[in-house]
Amino acid sequence: MNQPIVRPSTAADRAGIRRILLHSGLFGPSDADCVDEMFGHSLAKPTPDNYRFLSGWLDGSMSGFACYGQEALAHGTWGLFWVCTLPEARGRGLGGALLREAVRVATAEGGRLMVIYTSSTAPYAAARRLYESRGFARVAVIPEYYNRGDDLFIYLRPLQTAPPASSPETPDLKGPGVLS
Repeated sequence: MNQPIVRPSTAADRAGIRRILLHSGLFGPSDADCVDEMFGHSLAKPTPDNYRFLSGWLDGSMSGFACYGQEALAHGTWGLFWVCTLPEARGRGLGGALLREAVRVATAEGGRLMVIYTSSTAPYAAARRLYESRGFARVAVIPEYYNRGDDLFIYLRPLQTAPPASSPETPDLKGPGVLS
């Protein structure tokens, strides 16, 4: 079994990203259309404040991807918008490698926080375990956000291990305003 390879996505990966979504067992055509639009924006305007994509490879085949980037109107906050692998790639370290690279880039570029929105339903349990195993904490739940019986779970991870003590922008993750 080969180790996962993760690299920035290129235009040549576009069809593979769509294929991964449609064969993931989690997402459908409208999701694939949304991600394709996001990918198109990232190609048309490859700037630091736009969506970024990573492609993940196992055994010479593209088997996963991630989409992440800086959150608009927030200082140093990054979002992981999508991470998806093919069913046959799950449990082989690819999702973790994609998440690790997104966190690495965000941290290297001065990110303070990374936020993930995900579903509360059973098909997303493995993703939630991955996030929690990588230091993300569930900080909020919005009941029935996606649908009846499908809550929104919001995960958060500080990215800088030792932010300056005098920084007014250092968040208090246990103080008022954090929902749990």
